[in-house]
Amino acid sequence: MAPQNGMGTAAMVLGILSICLFCLYGVVSLVLGILAVVFGVKGRRRAERGEATNHGQAQAGLIMGVIGIIVGVAMIVLLLVIGISAFNEDSSNSDPYYGSAHSLSATVASER
Repeated sequence: MAPQNGMGTAAMVLGILSICLFCLYGVVSLVLGILAVVFGVKGRRRAERGEATNHGQAQAGLIMGVIGIIVGVAMIVLLLVIGISAFNEDSSNSDPYYGSAHSLSATVASER
């Protein structure tokens, strides 16, 4: 019977994609990371039972999936912090003249 290496290969590909696509607001990285972890665990179990020959690929997919999850969560938190700080910066201005044009009065001395 031929080895069933699909789970380990899928885990590695999804793990690589989860790390590379973290810049898409972190959500894609989070989803792909979770899938990589699930496929990595299943691929390792198949390799331990002798049904697959790619234990290393499954392990790499599992590790990269965990890294993708961490990077995705960090990106989501970073975007939330930036959004909240930008919102608070606009509403916390205590200067009553902020945004209005300041006028300067000047006296002009005329010659007699």
